[in-house]
Amino acid sequence: MFDPEADGIGAIKGGCPRCLELHAILESHRHTVRLMRAFAPIPTQGTGPSNHSPARQQDLFASHPSPENQKA
Repeated sequence: MFDPEADGIGAIKGGCPRCLELHAILESHRHTVRLMRAFAPIPTQGTGPSNHSPARQQDLFASHPSPENQKA
């Protein structure tokens, strides 16, 4: 089985059209990723302390009254 990333274009035997198309797709993908990274580089993780307090989690049910509180 042909793997364009591992084998490269030199592994295509007999001008297999599917293999050539697969290699063209890989090259297009690499070019697109290179352009995306040049336009907006991937942000790196900071090495400083992070805030892991429980207050960061939003309370999804705070805006909805519970059924127990509506009994009156």
